[in-house]
Amino acid sequence: MENQIVAKIPTNISLELQQFSCLPDEIIIEILLRLPVKSLLKLRCVSKSWFFLLSSSQFMKSQINFCVKECKDVNFRLVVAVGKMCNIYSLGLKFGEVDFPLKHPFGSCKFLGSCNGLICLTPMSFKLMLWNPCTGKYKEFQDSYVQSVGSCYIRYGFGYDVVNDDFKVVKIFSFDIDEVKYENVVKIYSLRGDSWKIGEGFVSGYMNAQSGVFVNGFLHWEVSDCRGSGDCSEIMTLDLATETYGVMGLPNCEKGNVSWGLSVVGGNLVACCNYYPNRTDMWVMKEYGVGKSWTKLVSLLSPFGRMGYISPLFVSENGDEVLVKLGTDISLYETRNASYKSLEIHSAGYRLQVQAITYIESLASPHVGDDW
Repeated sequence: MENQIVAKIPTNISLELQQFSCLPDEIIIEILLRLPVKSLLKLRCVSKSWFFLLSSSQFMKSQINFCVKECKDVNFRLVVAVGKMCNIYSLGLKFGEVDFPLKHPFGSCKFLGSCNGLICLTPMSFKLMLWNPCTGKYKEFQDSYVQSVGSCYIRYGFGYDVVNDDFKVVKIFSFDIDEVKYENVVKIYSLRGDSWKIGEGFVSGYMNAQSGVFVNGFLHWEVSDCRGSGDCSEIMTLDLATETYGVMGLPNCEKGNVSWGLSVVGGNLVACCNYYPNRTDMWVMKEYGVGKSWTKLVSLLSPFGRMGYISPLFVSENGDEVLVKLGTDISLYETRNASYKSLEIHSAGYRLQVQAITYIESLASPHVGDDW
């Protein structure tokens, strides 16, 4: 996968570490890579050799690569933020099973994206943050702005540049040119450089999503011919390594009152065609960049009397269950009987500003050169 981090694991484990096992060094490493992150953090206390091995940047990169490559249900977590509360849930054996609750330390927030175990969010005005919910480490930094005479629409994106081994945040300022075209000013934050820079601008239609979707080294936004129109003409892409733009076609859909939304499930790009108010067709791109590989995964019937579009969060391995965000609810859709089960995983007293995002557990650090 193109979003994997390149790393070379040291094989010369010290004699002190070898006392714990008669297994070859490579086998020990393979076993460690398969352990939960919480277990790895505890094992650092076994000895100095274990501490230095498990704290090294080389092991951290290999652990991230393993988690991204495997993409198993057990590695996925769901973060739900309501107001100042934030809880984390397991997406493995049972949907809605609480892994551990977390009192959110950052106040009301908005999730902008997740990648390799890090979540990008806005904890407050004029600030952005990269946060690893598993380790608790985070980095807060100043948001960026442009001087302008008129108003503009703001779009974000977050992902990993595998070529330069760098996490990047993209901020797009969209200014009206006419009813169908927008001039976009782009700024890019580099975690490695800890700074913002001006990127190459571009002209496009109206970008519907507030946050881009990261897949295979690219950020993706659905673009419509004009603001308020559900007829999207294409997907706009940004290669985080070369910082160049491209376009990608959407699946063919029926004519009518439709709107598109993008997501990522199991490492694949997903496009949801909402036929409001009847149903949502969920398409998955089986082979990245190949338009003919768009495959309809499932059709989700819209629940009676419910407003809002369906956004998929997770799909079970056999495809029988789809976890979705529907308005202020997180629900489980059973494809076998076309039914919804609302998961009461947040307080009923807080029905507004529900944020939900999935991520994989990893040792990824929001601090460059961080040896744990």
